[in-house]
Amino acid sequence: MELLVAAILDADVALAGLLLVFVGLLYRRGEELSSRRGDRVKNVARLGVLPLTLSLWCAWLCTNYLSGDARLLRTVIIMFRWDLILTGLYAYIVLFVYL
Repeated sequence: MELLVAAILDADVALAGLLLVFVGLLYRRGEELSSRRGDRVKNVARLGVLPLTLSLWCAWLCTNYLSGDARLLRTVIIMFRWDLILTGLYAYIVLFVYL
């Protein structure tokens, strides 16, 4: 199970990095646009902090599991699934609703 949690940790950190870059680029684009449209894009970028925070929290729990707290296995797996769902919803909202 440690290999599974290590794989989840790798995927979570990679996902958090991608989200951080995407949110930063989107926020920067919002600053370049006109006032009304720019505010809308900035708000969409701010919404990306939710899956980013969940990714970092899941990575923290993975690290705790790998440090010896075996009770966190089920929590890590469930949180990673929710992280994927929330990130997918965020991507859907950004691509098909706001942009």
